[in-house]
Amino acid sequence: MTSGSYELDGDRGPSCFRPGVPRVPSMDDVQDVHEAAWRAVLDFDRMLVAWPHSGRVGRLFARLDAVHSSGAEGATTTFTDLMEFESSARVAPDPVDAASVASCAAAFDAETDSFGDPAAMALRIHRRLFERAGDRMLSASAGQWKSRRNGTPDQDAPGHVFYYTKPASVPAAMAEWAAFTMMAEPRVPELLRQAVSHWMLEHIHPVSDGNGRIGRLLVPLVLRLKGATTTACAFFGEAVHEDKQLYVEALKDGRISGDLTGWTRLMLSLVARTARANIERIETLRKIEAQWRHATAGFRRDSAVHPLVELALTRPAFTVNDAVRDIGGTFASVNGAARRLVDVGILSVPHDARRGRLFEATAVLDLFDRFRRPRLSNQNG
Repeated sequence: MTSGSYELDGDRGPSCFRPGVPRVPSMDDVQDVHEAAWRAVLDFDRMLVAWPHSGRVGRLFARLDAVHSSGAEGATTTFTDLMEFESSARVAPDPVDAASVASCAAAFDAETDSFGDPAAMALRIHRRLFERAGDRMLSASAGQWKSRRNGTPDQDAPGHVFYYTKPASVPAAMAEWAAFTMMAEPRVPELLRQAVSHWMLEHIHPVSDGNGRIGRLLVPLVLRLKGATTTACAFFGEAVHEDKQLYVEALKDGRISGDLTGWTRLMLSLVARTARANIERIETLRKIEAQWRHATAGFRRDSAVHPLVELALTRPAFTVNDAVRDIGGTFASVNGAARRLVDVGILSVPHDARRGRLFEATAVLDLFDRFRRPRLSNQNG
């Protein structure tokens, strides 16, 4: 079997790989892992839809995926860092890195309800990722197909560099990718198709930078676009962050062998692992909410404490100004409510908050942030 062909980039340029339209593995070879992955994705999807104000909690999980998908490419921003950076305080240990991760999350938000050509979606995501990049060449190329070949170190390739699809072939290759991605074929389950589609996109590498993040964003977005899921929730950035080398090796093995069975099984297992972890998180989030509701049951029904509890579940780092914009009320009433939530142990105030007074829901941050740095907090506000 063959997975593609090699083309010279110019008369004397290196050979660049152009993937062919991939052959979807037989269901007999992937049925077990597909069933497990699809069941987990659908369970997570239903739980997101059932949550009151599901858009907010979905946004929280999208930010978790942005942190991990970016972390797989070397970003150091943690979930807590991102939450603090997206508050009006705009604090982060590495503001440039945090801005990059925030742009990944913002790109996902912007495309969640998009329709149409997935290739155009990829370019829009690329523009959002890099239009404000400090590198002028990178920002100038935001939202455009690559104009220079790109490659990756590979000891088995000529010159020890593997080159992706040459720039001149990208528009045609992406048209083929989009047609394959959007194809409706009842015998091929959508999650299986998108797993194979992801392999194809990563071998085209259509833009100058950010190809991995864009490809991982597109899988949940396209599944929602095609109606396979209600929400864009088939994340797998966290599992890739944990096992990046396995992910890279499986991409390469599929290219060399022409058989995408091994790649597909791995990809589906990454999706399943991430979905199961997110199901556990949303179940724990419900328990946290129940505990908080019990702790605040004694407050008046019209107290700002109650909407602030709801806000803290899905925006676990915020300033009073953030909360006023979200739930309404006056600065004084919301600030007083936040102080009461500090008193009952729901919120805390980091000692090292530098600009603006951050309130944090430690239980939520601990649930989502496996890399959270130790922080001192002032429980008394």
